[in-house]
Amino acid sequence: MDVFAPAAPVPPQQSAITRRLAFAVGTLFIVGVIAAVGTLLGIAARLDREDIDETLFYTARALENRIAASKSYITSYADWTTAYEHLSTQVDTDWAYTQQNVGKTLFTSDGYDGVFVLDRQRTKYAVLQGQLEDVDISRLLKVPAASLVDQVQSQPDLTVPISTYSLFDGWPALVTAAVILPNDERPLGDPKQTSVLVFVDKLTPTKLRAIGVAYGLQNLNLTPDELLAKERPRVPLDNTGYSLTADLERPGQHLLWSLLPTLGAVLAVLMLLTAYFLRHALRSSRYVDQSFSTLQASNQALEAANHALEASEERFRAVAEAASDWIWEVDNQLRLTYLSARFSEVTGYPQTQWLGQGIGQLVACATTPLELWLKKLSEDSNASDLRCTYRDHAGQQRHCRLSARPIIDKHAVGGYRGTASDITDEVAAHAQIQHLSMHDALTGLPNRNQLARYLDDALLLKEHAPPLSLLVIDLDNFKPINDSLGHPAGDAVLQEVASRLRECTREHDIVARLGGDEFVVVLNGMDSRHEVDRFCTRLVESLHQPLAFEHHPLHVGASIGIALSRRQGFVPSELIRCADIALYQAKSEGKNTWCYFEAHMSDQIQTRRQMESDLRGALKNDEFVLHYQPRYKVDGKHIVSVEALVRWQHPTKGLLGPDLFIGLAEQTDLIVPLGRWVLREACETALTWPSDILLSVNLSPAQFALSDVVEDVREALVQTRFPASRLELEITENVMLVDTDGALATMNALKELGVRLNMDDFGTGYSSLGYLRAYPFDGIKIDKRFIASISHGANDRAVVQAIIGLGKAMGLTVTAEGVETEEQLDILGKDQCNEVQGYFMSRPIDKSAFAQLLKDSRGGPLEHTINASTHAQRL
Repeated sequence: MDVFAPAAPVPPQQSAITRRLAFAVGTLFIVGVIAAVGTLLGIAARLDREDIDETLFYTARALENRIAASKSYITSYADWTTAYEHLSTQVDTDWAYTQQNVGKTLFTSDGYDGVFVLDRQRTKYAVLQGQLEDVDISRLLKVPAASLVDQVQSQPDLTVPISTYSLFDGWPALVTAAVILPNDERPLGDPKQTSVLVFVDKLTPTKLRAIGVAYGLQNLNLTPDELLAKERPRVPLDNTGYSLTADLERPGQHLLWSLLPTLGAVLAVLMLLTAYFLRHALRSSRYVDQSFSTLQASNQALEAANHALEASEERFRAVAEAASDWIWEVDNQLRLTYLSARFSEVTGYPQTQWLGQGIGQLVACATTPLELWLKKLSEDSNASDLRCTYRDHAGQQRHCRLSARPIIDKHAVGGYRGTASDITDEVAAHAQIQHLSMHDALTGLPNRNQLARYLDDALLLKEHAPPLSLLVIDLDNFKPINDSLGHPAGDAVLQEVASRLRECTREHDIVARLGGDEFVVVLNGMDSRHEVDRFCTRLVESLHQPLAFEHHPLHVGASIGIALSRRQGFVPSELIRCADIALYQAKSEGKNTWCYFEAHMSDQIQTRRQMESDLRGALKNDEFVLHYQPRYKVDGKHIVSVEALVRWQHPTKGLLGPDLFIGLAEQTDLIVPLGRWVLREACETALTWPSDILLSVNLSPAQFALSDVVEDVREALVQTRFPASRLELEITENVMLVDTDGALATMNALKELGVRLNMDDFGTGYSSLGYLRAYPFDGIKIDKRFIASISHGANDRAVVQAIIGLGKAMGLTVTAEGVETEEQLDILGKDQCNEVQGYFMSRPIDKSAFAQLLKDSRGGPLEHTINASTHAQRL
């Protein structure tokens, strides 16, 4: 293009077009602002509505849970034979208050402000704020006492308590009442003559503050209804004239107040800028219109300025194409004649210090002499870059990318001009990338790639190479820590384990992380089992020491598989494979140990893999069946519950018991679909049984860790339409050991579904008594190991008697497992155990045999039941 060509004529209506364009831009700007503000206000309103709904939901949920807890707690006192004997007719004040069975501790420990025993005529017993008082409940309670008693005694099921709200001593309170009943089989008589136990829980500010903290509610308190504005969200307490309120977070308003100042300032700036540019555009358009007639006369002035522009354009092109940090020029002797101001900022040297010096003294290249590279540029028209190094004013070595072009003066090279871009950070980043490709980012240990290179080099000479011992290490108890405390805790554990592994190894050994919680240690020059055993002992002891995370002591262990190069060969992948197989053997032997690879282990791994494959096929092909073992009242005559037990009808191995496949199912996560099938199948079968028989299903600890147990149970109940009140879930203590808080939340959610909870294998755990108080169990099952020797060992019988007494005191149903003799049954009857289960009454049988057993047992004594059971098992 000819730069001296005259400019094209500008249309004279340019100003009118510019004004219309300015008006359109201003209109779009205003519409955009209105749309943005409207959207922001809508978001704020939606956030505030969601905040109100969430506050009301959790306030109501808090009240519902407190009512449920109060009902459960009063039932443990009211449905109690001992309480019935001391409170039903004449109240035994010494037993109730002095011995603190129904006295002061209900206020000091449980927070009940009032405890009363009533009948239709009077208040028989009253404890106010922990003090025994002679007072009529009607003086304190707004709800009529006679109405409260009548409501409890008129229920079809007297064991069900009731709750209501009322003013107690002028303050809103939760009133819970239950009929006092014996929990044995004695006749009750006229329900209207029973006594009623009443607990009064005043909703004081202190209690409400604790409830609010538990449910994330701010300033939860009671307010009279007449003082509340109509639009104020509340949860009313019927019959009291009060409502529960909590402060709203108002996230929408917070959002507006946090954004509006900034947005307002931004909009103001944008409006000013838009006005400025529109004004400038209008002025420019007018100027263009006015100067149209003078454009042709300005061509001579443009020609005069073009010569200066050409010289400036050449330097600009060199700078732009090189994308430089600082510019340099040398003469034909390669002496520096020019350095840009940026040179001093990057290197720390003053420009004058290097002018006149040879460029080779400033920068150097280890691969190509600088003089030869520059001369080659004179022969090659294509520009190129050269990577060089130099030292800055502080003496630190830095890297730069040198670009150059020859300076042509009268068809001869008069010197060179170019740029130098500092690439020190780029080189360091590349080195970091190289490091990360060979190292684990979390622990800094060599990764799988670096381990492979190390083994290739170490085993290159094969039998002439130094012996290697390769240890594959897998952490025990890492997954529960990672799941319960989160990934930060898991990362902290992995970093500490890496540090301890490095401390245990020598300088010429290598420690690598393969991924997850799996590590590899290669001991160079060591293959003596005695030395390796000593190392493993030291390693396991080191990892057993507690690891601290946020003031929590965490405990992990290690299982180790070992392969020796002079026995398992010199192929790296084969060594790792053999060590992996040995690791699996170590974990199967109980973890926290180590195991050397042996040839027969490959067969065991293959057998396990085949078993796992068969197990996955069994789920698809419906190869599982359920057997049912009844549970009887302690008289051994009446079936009250049935436990569903899974069996595997293997196509080649026959009927397999759960001990042969449940452990594998838990390790491979197949326990989740299997547990869902068992629950659904058992519920569908139990629908055909009489409505007074409970269904009992075991839950594995792995199901709690791997699945949403509450949702699984809810879905099974909905799909099968099986009543939740007839379902009983058996849970072992291991569930609480893995995640105490999570297990408690899950069990409370299960109770809200309406199912019963039984603690299985009670008596074998170290803290079962604590769990009974903290967790919402309905019953306990005494472990069969105590029952087996109950007729021979005085200690075991004493333990069983203590468990039975504890269960009754806490209002729990006590079941004895593993009853195999008539003598054991008689002893349990004398010790007043509630229910029994075992081979003496019936073994687990299929559903058709159980249906016949159930039919026979409903019409005959124990001997007939046992004969029917034997006949059903033969079928």
